[in-house]
Amino acid sequence: MVVYELTDAEWERMLDELFVKLRITRWHPTRQELEAEIIDYLRKNQPCTLATCGSDGRPHVSVVDYVNDGLTIYIFSEGGEKFKNIRHDNRVAVGIGTSARTITSVRGANIAGIAEVFTEDAPEFAYALKLFKPLLDDFERRTGAPVVFPPGMVRVIRITPLKIVYYHYRKGIARACWEAEQA
Repeated sequence: MVVYELTDAEWERMLDELFVKLRITRWHPTRQELEAEIIDYLRKNQPCTLATCGSDGRPHVSVVDYVNDGLTIYIFSEGGEKFKNIRHDNRVAVGIGTSARTITSVRGANIAGIAEVFTEDAPEFAYALKLFKPLLDDFERRTGAPVVFPPGMVRVIRITPLKIVYYHYRKGIARACWEAEQA
């Protein structure tokens, strides 16, 4: 069987036809509008899937909670394969998606970025801890016990996005691409 890969133009034509059939006006947001849309979605704090790659070339995925500061994502974690993989190769991918199993409910972001790991002695760790405070407070309310991390147990992963592909079908957005500006 021959597999055919769509060109970008074919993708766009196919998506235009899809939105016409769905009676949804296709929207191509400006860079600023797209950033605002993505940040709004990230604030919903859906679980995300973090993909890393090990030194043996084997991919690894972890489903984790996150918080965001603008387009930057922070993940608290106690350990695992992802840290070994990030030490080997700090290029990561993050997938966040939601759907109510209807074509018009598709919303999500595919993120390619650079991961950095911070320990509790780093200012970035304290900054991320402040961002996570509402989640930690909720845990304390539900359990009646404060969240206490043994020293050295938890690290923070900060993901700086290089490219984000965003979908929000109800608003007519599909394959909207945000890319970091080159320094």
